[in-house]
Amino acid sequence: MLSPRYRGLKIAPSYSAMRELMKQGKTLDDVVEVLEAGQNAPRKRGPGSIEKWLNKGDKTFNAVIVKDYNATLKQDVWLLVHFGRFSRRKIR
Repeated sequence: MLSPRYRGLKIAPSYSAMRELMKQGKTLDDVVEVLEAGQNAPRKRGPGSIEKWLNKGDKTFNAVIVKDYNATLKQDVWLLVHFGRFSRRKIR
């Protein structure tokens, strides 16, 4: 089984990010879709982190990753620290 990758590195979810994915019924493949097809978020996170937003219908999905070292895999990975969904407001 191949692990989803972004920019050549595997994506490993944190415990809280895995719970967020499961709650929304999403997988790491959905995370890759947000990262590849989404746009940069308008707000800034800490240095070394990437946050992307992807609009789908009336919802916006966001994913936040940081580069980290996984001792079990013995390689650098993208650590998924947050995956969320929110509604977009209609501007009048």
